[in-house]
Amino acid sequence: MQNLSSTQREILLALVELYNKGKKMIKSKEVADMISKDEGTVRNIILSLKVLGLVESKPGPNGGYLPTLKAYEFIKNPTISPILDKLSLYRGNIETDIKVENVELMDVTNPSGNKVILKVTGDLRKIRSGDLVRLGPTPYSRLVIEGIVLNADDNRKEILIDVKRMISIPKEKVRNIIGKKLISLKPDMTLKDAAVILYKEGIRGAPVLGDGEKILGIITTADIIKAFFEGNYTSKVSDYMKTDVISIRDDEDVLEAIRKMIIYNVGRLLVVDIGQRVIGIVTRTDILKSIAGLEGLWGI
Repeated sequence: MQNLSSTQREILLALVELYNKGKKMIKSKEVADMISKDEGTVRNIILSLKVLGLVESKPGPNGGYLPTLKAYEFIKNPTISPILDKLSLYRGNIETDIKVENVELMDVTNPSGNKVILKVTGDLRKIRSGDLVRLGPTPYSRLVIEGIVLNADDNRKEILIDVKRMISIPKEKVRNIIGKKLISLKPDMTLKDAAVILYKEGIRGAPVLGDGEKILGIITTADIIKAFFEGNYTSKVSDYMKTDVISIRDDEDVLEAIRKMIIYNVGRLLVVDIGQRVIGIVTRTDILKSIAGLEGLWGI
């Protein structure tokens, strides 16, 4: 199998064999016992196979791992290269023109156990040792990998990074992470009254709705503070609300909410149903609570 290390190949073949026998989710310990390797090593290598779309996983006591259709195709035809879909590499929070084609997680039984080799295209002279870089979410596994560059080899088109964080973005509908209670404001309400409502509800923003629950805008505590700073204590909500409202459907994936927040540089999105009726707000905090370890990624 080209582009797989011997350890990756061994673990993938063991996983396929175990799954074919039992047709059930396979535990990392089962694979470790079969090939006489440390379970921690197996788990880390399986993460790299997830990056390549060769393995799927399910968390929880009844969870485990199983090979994907891509894994079977790859085993039948090892000339197929399990490359990524040209993921961008980010330096800090800035996207570079370097594209990641392949990821190999190095064996944790040696001193380089927390290191990853990236096969890339692009000009590596723009990347230096010590740079903080990030890639992902990857296809299939939705992994995000963040680490420090140890070496960038422009001739081999390889980047060696010391992994600081590796997390997987769960497949979750936006409707499942929003607050159940929708707090909305009216355009003719005074900013003082709006501030009292936001304070009592412990929220930092709310949609502004007109007749027929039509979306008119959104106002935040920052907007109200700005108005008070300017001495406009008697202004109405309509005077300071933002009318360029960014919304997301409640059946969209949380990953799409993250992307919208980054693209539009906002901290909250209005959540609407299929009829474009506002049913809630999803905030950065909601997302952070739903995904442990996400703080700092994408600048959110």
